[in-house]
Amino acid sequence: MSTPQYTLIDTLPALAAMLGNISDLPNSPPPLYLDLEGENLGREGTIAIIQIHVLPQNCTYLLDITTLGRRAFTFHGSDQTKNLKTILESSSTTKCLFDVRNDADALFNLYDISLQGVQDIQVMNYAAREARRGVFRRGNLIMGLAKCIATDSGLSYAALAEFSRKKQEGGRIFNPKLGGSYAVFSERPLREDVMEYCVGDVIHLPTLWREYSDILEGQGRLRNKVQSATLARLEAAKKPRVPDGKWRVNGPW
Repeated sequence: MSTPQYTLIDTLPALAAMLGNISDLPNSPPPLYLDLEGENLGREGTIAIIQIHVLPQNCTYLLDITTLGRRAFTFHGSDQTKNLKTILESSSTTKCLFDVRNDADALFNLYDISLQGVQDIQVMNYAAREARRGVFRRGNLIMGLAKCIATDSGLSYAALAEFSRKKQEGGRIFNPKLGGSYAVFSERPLREDVMEYCVGDVIHLPTLWREYSDILEGQGRLRNKVQSATLARLEAAKKPRVPDGKWRVNGPW
Protein backbone atom coordinates (compact mmCIF):
# COMPACT_ATOMS: atom_id res chain seq x y z
CA MET A 1 0.00 0.00 0.00
CA SER A 2 1.64 3.26 -1.12
CA THR A 3 2.05 6.28 1.11
CA PRO A 4 -1.14 8.38 0.90
CA GLN A 5 -0.82 11.75 -0.80
CA TYR A 6 -2.09 14.85 0.98
CA THR A 7 -1.83 18.62 1.13
CA LEU A 8 -1.24 20.43 4.42
CA ILE A 9 -3.34 23.59 4.77
CA ASP A 10 -1.72 25.92 7.29
CA THR A 11 -1.79 29.32 5.56
CA LEU A 12 -4.62 31.54 4.36
CA PRO A 13 -3.62 31.35 0.66
CA ALA A 14 -3.62 27.56 0.90
CA LEU A 15 -6.99 27.68 2.67
CA ALA A 16 -8.40 29.89 -0.11
CA ALA A 17 -7.28 27.35 -2.71
CA MET A 18 -8.80 24.48 -0.74
CA LEU A 19 -12.12 26.29 -0.37
CA GLY A 20 -12.23 26.81 -4.12
CA ASN A 21 -11.70 23.09 -4.64
CA ILE A 22 -14.37 21.87 -2.21
CA SER A 23 -17.14 24.29 -3.13
CA ASP A 24 -19.95 23.50 -5.59
CA LEU A 25 -19.07 19.82 -5.99
CA PRO A 26 -21.49 17.24 -7.42
CA ASN A 27 -23.34 15.70 -4.48
CA SER A 28 -23.92 12.15 -5.69
CA PRO A 29 -22.05 10.20 -4.51
CA PRO A 30 -21.16 12.27 -1.43
CA PRO A 31 -18.11 14.40 -2.25
CA LEU A 32 -16.55 15.05 1.18
CA TYR A 33 -15.22 12.58 3.76
CA LEU A 34 -14.04 14.01 7.07
CA ASP A 35 -12.28 13.05 10.26
CA LEU A 36 -11.02 15.15 13.16
CA GLU A 37 -8.08 14.77 15.52
CA GLY A 38 -7.33 16.59 18.74
CA GLU A 39 -6.59 16.32 22.42
CA ASN A 40 -9.61 14.89 24.24
CA LEU A 41 -11.68 15.55 21.10
CA GLY A 42 -15.01 17.02 22.15
CA ARG A 43 -16.39 20.06 23.94
CA GLU A 44 -13.83 19.83 26.74
CA GLY A 45 -10.85 19.29 24.46
CA THR A 46 -9.38 20.67 21.26
CA ILE A 47 -9.51 20.23 17.50
CA ALA A 48 -5.99 20.12 16.09
CA ILE A 49 -6.48 18.76 12.57
CA ILE A 50 -9.40 18.20 10.21
CA GLN A 51 -8.85 15.65 7.45
CA ILE A 52 -10.92 16.27 4.33
CA HIS A 53 -10.88 13.73 1.51
CA VAL A 54 -12.43 15.10 -1.69
CA LEU A 55 -13.80 12.22 -3.75
CA PRO A 56 -14.27 13.94 -7.14
CA GLN A 57 -10.63 15.05 -7.12
CA ASN A 58 -9.24 12.07 -5.18
CA CYS A 59 -7.23 14.37 -2.95
CA THR A 60 -6.89 14.75 0.80
CA TYR A 61 -6.36 17.92 2.80
CA LEU A 62 -5.02 18.20 6.34
CA LEU A 63 -6.43 21.43 7.73
CA ASP A 64 -4.25 22.76 10.54
CA ILE A 65 -6.68 24.11 13.14
CA THR A 66 -3.92 24.58 15.73
CA THR A 67 -2.21 27.09 13.43
CA LEU A 68 -5.21 28.74 11.76
CA GLY A 69 -7.63 28.73 14.70
CA ARG A 70 -11.07 30.19 14.01
CA ARG A 71 -9.89 31.58 10.70
CA ALA A 72 -10.01 28.02 9.36
CA PHE A 73 -13.81 28.23 9.60
CA THR A 74 -14.52 31.94 8.96
CA PHE A 75 -12.04 32.87 6.22
CA HIS A 76 -13.54 33.37 2.75
CA GLY A 77 -11.72 32.54 -0.44
CA SER A 78 -12.65 34.02 -3.80
CA ASP A 79 -16.34 33.27 -3.13
CA GLN A 80 -17.34 35.69 -0.39
CA THR A 81 -20.53 33.74 0.32
CA LYS A 82 -18.76 30.54 1.39
CA ASN A 83 -16.29 29.48 4.03
CA LEU A 84 -15.69 26.18 5.77
CA LYS A 85 -18.40 26.92 8.33
CA THR A 86 -21.05 27.40 5.64
CA ILE A 87 -19.93 24.19 3.89
CA LEU A 88 -20.06 22.18 7.11
CA GLU A 89 -23.49 23.59 7.93
CA SER A 90 -24.90 23.11 4.43
CA SER A 91 -27.57 20.44 4.11
CA SER A 92 -27.03 20.38 0.33
CA THR A 93 -23.36 19.33 0.54
CA THR A 94 -23.08 15.81 1.95
CA LYS A 95 -20.29 15.13 4.42
CA CYS A 96 -19.49 11.55 5.44
CA LEU A 97 -17.86 10.82 8.79
CA PHE A 98 -17.31 7.65 10.79
CA ASP A 99 -18.88 8.08 14.25
CA VAL A 100 -19.73 11.76 14.13
CA ARG A 101 -20.41 12.10 17.86
CA ASN A 102 -17.16 13.59 19.19
CA ASP A 103 -16.58 15.54 15.97
CA ALA A 104 -19.99 17.21 16.14
CA ASP A 105 -19.57 17.84 19.86
CA ALA A 106 -16.24 19.60 19.34
CA LEU A 107 -17.33 21.65 16.32
CA PHE A 108 -20.52 22.90 17.94
CA ASN A 109 -19.20 23.68 21.39
CA LEU A 110 -15.76 25.00 20.46
CA TYR A 111 -16.53 26.79 17.17
CA ASP A 112 -20.33 27.19 17.06
CA ILE A 113 -20.62 25.00 13.97
CA SER A 114 -23.79 22.94 13.62
CA LEU A 115 -23.01 20.07 11.27
CA GLN A 116 -25.68 19.32 8.69
CA GLY A 117 -25.87 17.14 5.61
CA VAL A 118 -24.06 14.30 7.40
CA GLN A 119 -24.03 10.58 6.68
CA ASP A 120 -22.49 8.59 9.54
CA ILE A 121 -20.75 5.57 8.04
CA GLN A 122 -20.65 3.78 11.39
CA VAL A 123 -24.44 3.92 11.59
CA MET A 124 -24.64 2.78 7.97
CA ASN A 125 -22.49 -0.23 8.87
CA TYR A 126 -24.83 -1.12 11.72
CA ALA A 127 -27.82 -0.97 9.37
CA ALA A 128 -25.99 -2.93 6.66
CA ARG A 129 -25.27 -5.73 9.13
CA GLU A 130 -28.95 -5.83 10.00
CA ALA A 131 -29.83 -6.01 6.31
CA ARG A 132 -27.36 -8.86 5.79
CA ARG A 133 -28.36 -10.98 8.77
CA GLY A 134 -31.91 -9.99 9.64
CA VAL A 135 -33.13 -8.19 12.74
CA PHE A 136 -30.49 -7.94 15.47
CA ARG A 137 -30.89 -9.10 19.01
CA ARG A 138 -31.33 -6.21 21.37
CA GLY A 139 -27.95 -5.04 22.61
CA ASN A 140 -25.85 -5.48 19.47
CA LEU A 141 -22.76 -3.30 19.36
CA ILE A 142 -21.37 -0.84 16.86
CA MET A 143 -18.11 -1.58 15.03
CA GLY A 144 -14.97 0.52 15.02
CA LEU A 145 -13.39 1.92 11.88
CA ALA A 146 -10.41 -0.44 11.83
CA LYS A 147 -12.68 -3.49 11.92
CA CYS A 148 -14.91 -2.07 9.18
CA ILE A 149 -11.87 -1.47 6.98
CA ALA A 150 -10.59 -4.98 7.70
CA THR A 151 -13.90 -6.62 6.77
CA ASP A 152 -15.46 -4.36 4.13
CA SER A 153 -12.80 -2.30 2.33
CA GLY A 154 -11.83 -4.95 -0.20
CA LEU A 155 -8.12 -4.38 0.49
CA SER A 156 -5.73 -7.18 -0.36
CA TYR A 157 -4.15 -9.23 2.40
CA ALA A 158 -0.88 -7.35 1.96
CA ALA A 159 -2.61 -3.96 2.02
CA LEU A 160 -4.56 -4.91 5.13
CA ALA A 161 -1.36 -6.03 6.84
CA GLU A 162 0.25 -2.69 6.00
CA PHE A 163 -2.83 -0.82 7.23
CA SER A 164 -2.76 -2.79 10.49
CA ARG A 165 0.94 -2.08 10.95
CA LYS A 166 0.43 1.65 10.50
CA LYS A 167 -2.53 1.65 12.90
CA GLN A 168 -0.36 -0.02 15.53
CA GLU A 169 2.43 2.48 14.93
CA GLY A 170 -0.09 5.31 15.22
CA GLY A 171 -1.36 3.92 18.50
CA ARG A 172 2.14 4.04 19.93
CA ILE A 173 2.39 7.68 18.87
CA PHE A 174 -0.77 9.03 20.48
CA ASN A 175 -2.40 6.41 22.71
CA PRO A 176 -1.45 7.06 26.36
CA LYS A 177 -2.05 3.39 27.16
CA LEU A 178 0.74 2.53 24.72
CA GLY A 179 3.10 5.26 25.87
CA GLY A 180 1.96 7.93 23.43
CA SER A 181 0.14 11.24 23.81
CA TYR A 182 -2.69 12.95 21.95
CA ALA A 183 -0.60 16.11 22.25
CA VAL A 184 1.29 15.03 19.11
CA PHE A 185 -1.67 16.27 17.06
CA SER A 186 -1.07 19.79 18.40
CA GLU A 187 2.73 19.83 18.12
CA ARG A 188 4.09 22.02 15.33
CA PRO A 189 5.59 21.38 12.93
CA LEU A 190 3.47 18.29 12.41
CA ARG A 191 5.46 15.10 12.24
CA GLU A 192 5.38 13.23 8.95
CA ASP A 193 4.23 10.00 10.61
CA VAL A 194 1.40 11.85 12.35
CA MET A 195 0.19 13.32 9.06
CA GLU A 196 0.36 9.93 7.36
CA TYR A 197 -1.66 8.43 10.20
CA CYS A 198 -4.30 11.16 9.82
CA VAL A 199 -4.68 10.45 6.12
CA GLY A 200 -4.65 6.68 6.56
CA ASP A 201 -8.20 6.39 7.85
CA VAL A 202 -10.12 8.97 5.86
CA ILE A 203 -9.04 7.68 2.45
CA HIS A 204 -10.96 4.44 3.06
CA LEU A 205 -14.26 6.11 3.93
CA PRO A 206 -15.55 6.40 0.32
CA THR A 207 -15.16 2.65 -0.20
CA LEU A 208 -17.02 1.88 3.02
CA TRP A 209 -19.77 4.34 2.13
CA ARG A 210 -20.26 2.67 -1.26
CA GLU A 211 -20.29 -0.82 0.26
CA TYR A 212 -22.95 0.02 2.85
CA SER A 213 -24.96 2.23 0.50
CA ASP A 214 -25.21 -0.63 -1.99
CA ILE A 215 -26.38 -3.03 0.73
CA LEU A 216 -29.02 -0.52 1.87
CA GLU A 217 -30.32 0.11 -1.65
CA GLY A 218 -34.09 -0.33 -1.54
CA GLN A 219 -34.04 -0.69 2.26
CA GLY A 220 -36.27 2.28 3.02
CA ARG A 221 -36.96 1.31 6.62
CA LEU A 222 -33.29 0.92 7.47
CA ARG A 223 -32.31 4.08 5.61
CA ASN A 224 -34.85 6.01 7.68
CA LYS A 225 -33.35 4.49 10.83
CA VAL A 226 -29.87 5.57 9.73
CA GLN A 227 -31.07 9.11 9.09
CA SER A 228 -32.84 9.34 12.45
CA ALA A 229 -29.90 7.89 14.38
CA THR A 230 -27.44 10.23 12.66
CA LEU A 231 -29.60 13.27 13.42
CA ALA A 232 -29.78 12.16 17.05
CA ARG A 233 -25.99 12.01 17.19
CA LEU A 234 -25.74 15.52 15.76
CA GLU A 235 -28.34 16.92 18.16
CA ALA A 236 -26.53 15.40 21.15
CA ALA A 237 -23.79 17.99 20.60
CA LYS A 238 -26.26 20.71 21.62
CA LYS A 239 -27.35 18.98 24.83
CA PRO A 240 -25.65 18.56 28.21
CA ARG A 241 -22.74 16.17 27.93
CA VAL A 242 -23.43 12.61 29.05
CA PRO A 243 -20.33 11.03 30.64
CA ASP A 244 -18.59 8.45 28.49
CA GLY A 245 -19.17 4.82 29.33
CA LYS A 246 -19.78 1.38 27.92
CA TRP A 247 -23.11 2.63 26.56
CA ARG A 248 -21.23 4.36 23.71
CA VAL A 249 -20.61 1.02 21.99
CA ASN A 250 -24.28 0.07 22.03
CA GLY A 251 -26.09 0.05 18.72
CA PRO A 252 -28.05 3.18 17.73
CA TRP A 253 -31.35 1.26 17.87
